[in-house]
Amino acid sequence: MKLSTLALAALLSASVLALSGCGEDKAATAATAANEPSKVLRVGVCPGPYGLMVEKALAPELAKDGYTVEVVDFTDYVQPNLALESGNLDANLMQHFAYLDNLVKTQGLKIEAVTNVPTLGMGVFSDKIGALADMEQIRGGQVGLPNDAVNLARALRLAQELGIITLKTVNNETQASVADIDQNPYELEFVPMEAAQISRSLDSVVMGFIPGNYAYAAKFDYSKALGVEQVAEEIKNVVAVQKGDKQMHNLLLRVVHSEGFKQALEAEPEFAAFTRPAWWNESAAPAQGAASEHSAATGSDASAATEEAAAEKVAAAVAQVWAQDEAEVAATGDAA
Repeated sequence: MKLSTLALAALLSASVLALSGCGEDKAATAATAANEPSKVLRVGVCPGPYGLMVEKALAPELAKDGYTVEVVDFTDYVQPNLALESGNLDANLMQHFAYLDNLVKTQGLKIEAVTNVPTLGMGVFSDKIGALADMEQIRGGQVGLPNDAVNLARALRLAQELGIITLKTVNNETQASVADIDQNPYELEFVPMEAAQISRSLDSVVMGFIPGNYAYAAKFDYSKALGVEQVAEEIKNVVAVQKGDKQMHNLLLRVVHSEGFKQALEAEPEFAAFTRPAWWNESAAPAQGAASEHSAATGSDASAATEEAAAEKVAAAVAQVWAQDEAEVAATGDAA
């Protein structure tokens, strides 16, 4: 009887120790996870509002997933893409879809768009005149245009929409050049230059077509612009990642489409004039809290599958919008 009692006591003691050990292991695991250094994501941007967008809206949402965001500044459009392809960046936010698509097709870079974001359109600015009605005063002057293929075509189409020039029939909407100008009633000289230089060259040109990020960085007042572009879907800026990096793609897609990201931007007056993407008023992807609870209940694999399915659904919707926009451009010949 005593032996049985002692055996039972020993068994109970061993069970308690075992349970205690499990609890300690779980506690130790939780403590280790809590004390792990934050994962750092390097996001490339160019001068303009998108660094602020990363800091004010993207970084706080990524922090919920345990990420710290490091914003890396560049002065041109080329280097952020080369840095992304080489792995020196995890993502970038500094270019529109048409530019990226053209770059991938012509240069073979292995990067891809995740989704587009609210975007500030190209503006036409001048230190010489205050309105298009005064164009006669700058007859024969030089006009600064972005020199990359997509933004050059974009600027020329905007000039046509504003009645400054007319263009010949252009077969490729992303590759119009100054040679495609048909009528130039004010005998202007159109000078392609680095987009970043145009805002600093208004003292030497009579007019400049400046992409939104550079106009923003130079603190131009859009209420005083001679003209402002109506931003088409394919011209809205995109978050880009390395091609095939599905984990980063899905993470950023979910975060950008989250209610937290939207609310952060809506709360910032800086972004009031930005054109919202077509998906902006759609339901957001699953919130991180829900994803975390699902992971705790069923395991990380199930959470990843749920996140991936949601991301693919949103990506398909965005792709459909872009496809519809491209189809409309092809059918009507309207400027993008």
